[in-house]
Amino acid sequence: MTKLSIAAAAISAMLLAGPLAAQTSTVPGTSGNIKMSHSECEAVWSRLGGAATDNLARAQAETSVSDFKKADINNDGKLSRTEFQQACDTGLIRTSASTGTGTGTNGMKK
Repeated sequence: MTKLSIAAAAISAMLLAGPLAAQTSTVPGTSGNIKMSHSECEAVWSRLGGAATDNLARAQAETSVSDFKKADINNDGKLSRTEFQQACDTGLIRTSASTGTGTGTNGMKK
């Protein structure tokens, strides 16, 4: 191989790997969970009702927390705003309750 073809191959490999690396960004020690932005975490906190009560009961949080025991640092059965934010920072919070594929319907009447 010539120097030019080696350089072209290296550039191609970097271009292909770049988007893949960006899509799989994870927080170490979180089993592949993707970390959300602060605004996404705040939106989930509000959607679950945390803003109204300043904490979330296990039943409220379970749909969006992948490991409630790990998130509930003081083991009191609820998540404070601080615990929730720490769970977000470590990738334990999901943006939605969905855990599988959709049904393929969009809810519009025919």
